[in-house]
Amino acid sequence: MNRENMPVPDDGGNWGILGGTFDPVHFGHINLAQEIKSIKKLDGVLFIPSINHPCKEPVCYATFVDRVNMLKAALKKYSEFILSEIESELELSGYTFDTITAIKKNYPKASFNFIIGSDNILQLTTWYKAEDLFKSVKFLVGTRPGFKFEFPEGLPKDNIEFIETPVVKISSSYIRKLLKDGAPSETIDKFIPAEVREYIIKRKLYQ
Repeated sequence: MNRENMPVPDDGGNWGILGGTFDPVHFGHINLAQEIKSIKKLDGVLFIPSINHPCKEPVCYATFVDRVNMLKAALKKYSEFILSEIESELELSGYTFDTITAIKKNYPKASFNFIIGSDNILQLTTWYKAEDLFKSVKFLVGTRPGFKFEFPEGLPKDNIEFIETPVVKISSSYIRKLLKDGAPSETIDKFIPAEVREYIIKRKLYQ
C-alpha cells in the first residue's frame, strides 16, 4: 500500500498506541484500534509489539521476528495503522513507561493515547512507574456497552477515558489452541486475517 500521503507521527497529530505481544495478532486487536481511532478521530494508531513482556510467562510462543511479520501481514491493508519496532530497535525493557518515553522522544510533535481493553484496567496501578505513566499519556479504554466501573484508589480519573466499542472477545491463547488442534481454515479466519493464518502455516507456528 502506498503510504506517501498518509499521516505519520513525525508530522504531529493525535495518535493512539496499541502495545502487546500479538502472539498472534487477531481481529480483537484490529477492531479495538479501528473503533477508538474512529470515535476519538485519531490520526492513526501505532502497533508496538513487545520484545520483552515483564508480566507474562512464558514471554512469547512465537519469536519477535515472526510476530512482527504477522503484524505486517495483518496491517498491510490498513493505511491508518503503523507498525513500530521501537522496543527492538532501542533494546527497551518492555515496560510501557519506557516505551512511551521513547515514542514521545522520537515523535516530539505528536500527542499520544495508550489504548487498552477494559480487562486490563485494574492492573494499571501495578504497572512499572504507574504514577509517572499516568502523567505521561492518556489511556483510552475500550469497553462493551453498559460497562460500569468504580475507580480504585491510585487510578486517576482525569487521565482515563472509557469508550464504548463493540468489543470482540478473542484471545491469542484461544487462537493458538485452535491452531494446535488443527481447526479448519474457515474457523481460524473468523479470528485472524487469512494472511496471518497463511504465515503461521508456512512457518509451522503454534504446533
